[in-house]
Amino acid sequence: MKSLQKAKTRIQQLKGLPYLVIEAKAFLDKFGEFLSEDEKTEITQEIQEAQNTKLTSKKPLQERFKSHFYTYEEIKNAPATRWLVQDLIPSSSIGVMIGDSGVGKTTIVLNICTTILTTKVNVYIYMIDGDMNQTKIKESEAYPLLRNFPERFIYAGKQIGGDFSESVQELLAEIVEEQVKHPDREYFVIQDSLMLTVPKKRGFVDTQKLYFYEKILRSVGGSTLFIHHLNKDGNFADSQQIINYADYSFSITRNDFNSTILLHPQKASRYAIEGKAFLTEDRKIVKEVDYEEENIELRESKFVSYVLEALEDGEMNQSEIISHLEKMRFFSEYKVGQKKATRWLTAWGDKGKWSYERRPDQKNAIYFWIEQNEPEKVENLQNLKNCKTTLSDSVKGVCDE
Repeated sequence: MKSLQKAKTRIQQLKGLPYLVIEAKAFLDKFGEFLSEDEKTEITQEIQEAQNTKLTSKKPLQERFKSHFYTYEEIKNAPATRWLVQDLIPSSSIGVMIGDSGVGKTTIVLNICTTILTTKVNVYIYMIDGDMNQTKIKESEAYPLLRNFPERFIYAGKQIGGDFSESVQELLAEIVEEQVKHPDREYFVIQDSLMLTVPKKRGFVDTQKLYFYEKILRSVGGSTLFIHHLNKDGNFADSQQIINYADYSFSITRNDFNSTILLHPQKASRYAIEGKAFLTEDRKIVKEVDYEEENIELRESKFVSYVLEALEDGEMNQSEIISHLEKMRFFSEYKVGQKKATRWLTAWGDKGKWSYERRPDQKNAIYFWIEQNEPEKVENLQNLKNCKTTLSDSVKGVCDE
């Protein structure tokens, strides 16, 4: 039983005197009936002596753990959170943005780079991209950044053979050294995607090496942002430690019906990150818009799409729209009740998606329609006029109908 005794000895060394006292008391309770009175007395005396020694040699709790306690002055003088992008990207942090393929992750990240490079003259960005080829880079917002900020925006990702993740780790080690050499700068590393740049073990992220250099970079003043893809089923299927070890994370979704990309905070941790929404046109960001207004459920966006589609043929009353939605199986597919649908009809009318009015002469029925701009109205009237004046009487009848 040498191994057992060796383990006991190591535990005693680690635990010290308190552990020996506890073990001695447990020993007496369990085996006291097998000991002589003298043996029990000796053990009891040793326990008492050990406890007395512990009491006399022990400093007050506040003294022993003084280095662990915050003072009022330390809290008072604590620095405010620094941001690379306000409420979105904190300085000296590790973040993750997660989303489905094609949702707009790279678009968002390059927009973030543009914001940082134009507002923070001391920030140097390294974008490590294992996904995109040269043609795609030229078509993206990375191209003007390379032209306008050649010293502060470095785009890495050329495949030159060997293990890509290993070369990334070597580059990160060098960036850490640069950050140490230049404390007046902040190096911001973007890795697209995490599955390509982080070392693997049997095909999965090696959690022993996850964020190794990134944590060192954070400790010396730098920051890292990872882009992480969902799997083919749209699920987060890798190690949960990707999220747990990060300081913050966002989930990215695209809302096609209002042409927005949305960033949903998933893990805030130490930072008060906020949801963000960006209006897009031709897959490029036009401007930031209100997150709360744009962050609607899929079923509500589908509702708006179905109603707009129906109103393209002309005005409809509320009952006709509800019947149209029933025919489209909207209520059964998206689990929406008719009362909620009627509330959405007026709510989205108030937001300007369509117009509506209550008509007393139609038994107070509510009618909905899409407003046409003036050029469209003139064109429609002219088309109607041409139809009536150039066609035969029989065809006129068709036009009039």
